[in-house]
Amino acid sequence: MKLIYLDEPTYLPDQWRHRFAALGDFEVFSDRPDADTAVHRLCDADLAIVEWTRLTADMLDRVTRLRYLTVVTSAFDGIDLDAARRAGVTVAHCPNYSRQAVAEHVFATLLSLVRRIPAADRATRDGASHLYPPFLGRELHGQTLGLIGTGRIAVIVASMAKSFGMQVIATNRSQSTSTGLTLLSLEDVLHNSDVVSLHIPLDSSTRGLLNEERLELLRSTAVVVNTSRAGLVDQHALVRMLSTRRLAGAALDDISDEDAETLRTLDNVLLTPGIGWYTDRSRSENLQEIYDNLESYLAGRPLNVLTRH
Repeated sequence: MKLIYLDEPTYLPDQWRHRFAALGDFEVFSDRPDADTAVHRLCDADLAIVEWTRLTADMLDRVTRLRYLTVVTSAFDGIDLDAARRAGVTVAHCPNYSRQAVAEHVFATLLSLVRRIPAADRATRDGASHLYPPFLGRELHGQTLGLIGTGRIAVIVASMAKSFGMQVIATNRSQSTSTGLTLLSLEDVLHNSDVVSLHIPLDSSTRGLLNEERLELLRSTAVVVNTSRAGLVDQHALVRMLSTRRLAGAALDDISDEDAETLRTLDNVLLTPGIGWYTDRSRSENLQEIYDNLESYLAGRPLNVLTRH
């Protein structure tokens, strides 16, 4: 049984290399391969761990030997699931490892934004002391948090929000009330929220979900927090609204290329480079979840499956 780590592991200490090697002939690649190289590697493997490489329909249609892959992330928009199904490849993801880390990152960035922490830090380093007017903040207590999505991370975010004294409303595609959250339509959530936080996967049905028309439903005092994929939001419309102060602010852990340079100049925006998940505990739990995915597949009871053959 040949198992490969297709592309440049972010974190793979020796003890985990040994554990994965116990599952089969294990090979780790330390680069980010082009499409042809990736296909060649996948055709030489039975199982694969995929971190960075986008696997398109064209690539998966050329894959022969591979029967299973797990992405290391909770997101799976980099894999063409229909093509994987046609190729007979079972695809799994890791939906659990970063729940706490990402939920905490929501509030780390939200508080930094509404209390203007980065600017205050720079001013203090430049010698300021007891300088008040530029740094008037907002308290979260009494504010309304609107959650788009009610999955694993969103439920933790809701619990944290309530500890701040926030009201929580939410929307999801299924309108399932199993989480106990107050569910409204997407439009009502946007209209009634002081803070909107996105917690949904990016796919064909959610790409551009917060388009210009929906963003216009937000209050001028509202803040958007996105620890999910940038493609959920019309970034051009978002930048326009932030630039004109039609929207109070945004905390974004992922951005697209559209108007990115302008976005980086705005003082009502807080940006982080996709680190919402990246904590000491989360990266270790990520490896455990990858291992569990592989082990369960080999045992005939696959976990966290997105496509099944």
